[in-house]
Amino acid sequence: MHQRGSVLVLARDHAVDLAEVLGPFHWAACAFDSMAGLRDGLRGRVVDAVVLQGNGPNVPERLASLRREAPASVLIWHGRGATPEERVEALDAGADACAEAGMAPREWDALLRSLCRRGRRGASGWRVDVQTGTLAGPAGQVMPLTPTECAFFVQLLSTPGHRLRRETLLPEGVGGSRDAARRVDVLVSRLRAKAQRLDIEFPVLAVRNWGYMLRPDSG
Repeated sequence: MHQRGSVLVLARDHAVDLAEVLGPFHWAACAFDSMAGLRDGLRGRVVDAVVLQGNGPNVPERLASLRREAPASVLIWHGRGATPEERVEALDAGADACAEAGMAPREWDALLRSLCRRGRRGASGWRVDVQTGTLAGPAGQVMPLTPTECAFFVQLLSTPGHRLRRETLLPEGVGGSRDAARRVDVLVSRLRAKAQRLDIEFPVLAVRNWGYMLRPDSG
């Protein structure tokens, strides 16, 4: 069976090993014991779901931070004995759902499948594999990418349906905004030529006087 999706878990002060629970259901789950570790895990990846475990007064702040860093991912808070007020705060901070303590493994699988299914409606079917340096398409297309090209596509895939300014589509340290914009245009030109050589319809649309976005019909 194919993997159902990728899940990153911040596992702190919690008895449930969610990464182990999800394994038999073919979720590629990875657990972290700190926010810094989780942020490193998110860097350069498009993740299907993020789960924040644990209680505390800083839960809404952490959820809001994770929502900013993974805008296209399903976000779940898994706390113990949460009050209605705490659940409302979590949802207002950006969580898509609040999971109850004591949920059975099959419930976790069903919850993730349901939320990810909703999240994928209208989203792109393209995925970046940073480890292998490839862009994979919904029809089996595969295009090799350089690290800079990977970073470009990760940005676009993390915000499906949104147009992004040219200067935001390259890693930090490239130079001034004008220089970054010019480099992005050159990068896109090379990517378009590469896609043409591989007989792949280029999934990026240029937005005049602004930047780029994923083609609405690229999923």
